[in-house]
Parts: sequence; structure tokens; C-alpha cells
Amino acid sequence: MRKQGELLLPGDELNVLEEFVPGEGTYDKDGKVYSSVVGKAFYDMINRKVNSITFKRPGIVMIKKAKYVLGIVVGLKEDSALVNIYSIEDKQTESITGYLHISQITNKYLNSISEAVKVGDIIRAKPLNSTIPIALTLKQRDLGVVYAKCSICGTKMTKHDEEHLRCPNCGNIESRKIALLQVKKGGS
Repeated sequence: MRKQGELLLPGDELNVLEEFVPGEGTYDKDGKVYSSVVGKAFYDMINRKVNSITFKRPGIVMIKKAKYVLGIVVGLKEDSALVNIYSIEDKQTESITGYLHISQITNKYLNSISEAVKVGDIIRAKPLNSTIPIALTLKQRDLGVVYAKCSICGTKMTKHDEEHLRCPNCGNIESRKIALLQVKKGGS
């Protein structure tokens, strides 16, 4: 048995199942309990449960209460996008990995996620959980793409209508899930 508060690495043996059952950040294999994360050992003497408590990153703590985050789309599959979150409610943070599933973009049917977002787009999204990777949604009107470049010439695109952006340089029109942001009086 490890000491209370001892530093743990994934795969470190904590105890046998007869002593404590696995809790948060642990798993059992062949009658023994192991840490699944980097953390500190915490033995719950009342519930007879052992936990490996991970070190909280400031950004993860802030995400629990966040109304929205800003991130850049760095990868696409047919039904999901990988997003690097860099801002939580306009407060810059270290990069946190997030993902956006096609079902969390709109209530309309999409053939592919590339109809709503593309690699390089900056999106405003709402976090759905506080564990990495952060699940994101764009289903509210104020969520979606806030900055995009033309896939042909790389020029910053402008809003054409509710679902399309237009390149002022080459005239290319692309579909996106656009964030419909309200501008406050006074221009801010």
C-alpha cells in the first residue's frame, strides 16, 4: 500500500482489492488496484476506496463554469473536429484539447462536418464537460465560426448570409455554422 499523498504514475500498484476498491483515476487488474493517471494517492477510509487524484490545471477548473470558449479547428474527420482551445470567456489559457461532434453543430442534417467548420477556423463554442478532451457544442445562435479564411486564396472571409461566408478577394462562397453575435450599444 502506498502512502497517503504519494506521487503516482500510470501503472503504479496501489493495493490489493481486499484492502480498497478502485475509485477515481484507478483500475483493477488481477486482484490489484493500479493508478491510471499521474496524480496523488488518496485512500478513502470510510468508503474503503482508493483514488489517484490528478493535478488540476487552471484552465480545466475555469472550463467547469464557462459559458463559452474560443478555439481553432486543427483537424477534421467526417463526423468530428479536433479543436485547440486557447481562450475561456476571453481569458487566454494554455492550449486545451477539445472535440466537436457533428451532432453538436446544428439540428439540421449535415453530410459532413466540413459543411460547418474547416481547418483553421476560429470557433466560439460551449463546453459540455470538464474532462480532456473537452466536448464542445455549437448549437446556440451565438456559437459557431467567428473567423475563417478562404480555402482558395487565404483571404479573411466576410458574412454573405446566415449560413455562408464570401471571399472579398476571389468571390468564393463557402458554407459555415456562423456565430450570430450581438453587438452591444457603443460598438463593443
